[in-house]
Amino acid sequence: MALTVSARSRFTGPSTPALIKAAAICAAVGIGSSLTDYADFGKWLAVAGVLLLITGLHRYGRMGPDESIVFELPAPRKKKRSRKAADGTSEASASIEQGEEPPRAE
Repeated sequence: MALTVSARSRFTGPSTPALIKAAAICAAVGIGSSLTDYADFGKWLAVAGVLLLITGLHRYGRMGPDESIVFELPAPRKKKRSRKAADGTSEASASIEQGEEPPRAE
């Protein structure tokens, strides 16, 4: 038996929505911390967050347009007729009344 390995499997980074969320949080924390005693750390965190936000939004825009939204309802399904038992009730309702599980389609 031969073992094959795909050379195309490589890490492409976090998903685009996760990158945008993390970058926005990073930028907000950076702005908030620049207002406190950690101004030096805050400004670099804010710059890093904005750069990551630009990268994430660029990746999001490059993914292409969204799929079109279909506003029509799917066609209704036709109901299958159930077989009637000898007394006029269906097999499923007769077995439920007797305390059995209904028959399953295979």
